[in-house]
Amino acid sequence: MPATGIAWAVLLVAAAACDGGTKEVTKDSSSTGTGQKASQSSTEATAAARPIDEGPIMDGDHSIIRQEAVGPLRIGEWRRPVMSFVYAISARAGRDSEDIIVVRGIGKDTVTLTFQNDTLRKVFVTHAGPHTASGVAVGMPFATVAGDSGATTVKRGTAKVTTLSRLCGVAFATDSVALSPDSIARKPVRQPETIQAISVGYCKR
Repeated sequence: MPATGIAWAVLLVAAAACDGGTKEVTKDSSSTGTGQKASQSSTEATAAARPIDEGPIMDGDHSIIRQEAVGPLRIGEWRRPVMSFVYAISARAGRDSEDIIVVRGIGKDTVTLTFQNDTLRKVFVTHAGPHTASGVAVGMPFATVAGDSGATTVKRGTAKVTTLSRLCGVAFATDSVALSPDSIARKPVRQPETIQAISVGYCKR
């Protein structure tokens, strides 16, 4: 075969190979594009389902009061990781060089955090929302905790404070000032008494 004929044959084979490759890639591209569209639709649907809130919302046990913790807020944690997932509303200086910061981030509710030497010392709850595993929360009858078999109740001024043996470091009070000297004193609550504040601090046995 003349050299010219051989050259043309090589070019035709190459063109056919390239054309076949192009078709194959085009098919894969179409498949990939469909996958991307499905992925994008799924992402958009997830984003649309998320509620718009003034602060972050924790998933899972974000509002459960436990020993030395309220959801992800753990007593003894450094300030930086704690403040990385909550929304600060206000901050002020407390007693004994403490920093008192009101934050949102426990669901839609607010809690007050007390830091000393950049360490979380106390979580102070005065709104319904955060609750124990058994459902005890601010606003419930005080007898709910005071009548518990593991409860110890003391009087602080006109207020009553109860602690539970199974929740070391957690205190329930009929007046927030009984648990925090930085709280504003309220008028005595008429019967039936209710839980006005819950304090979560270090467990000292």
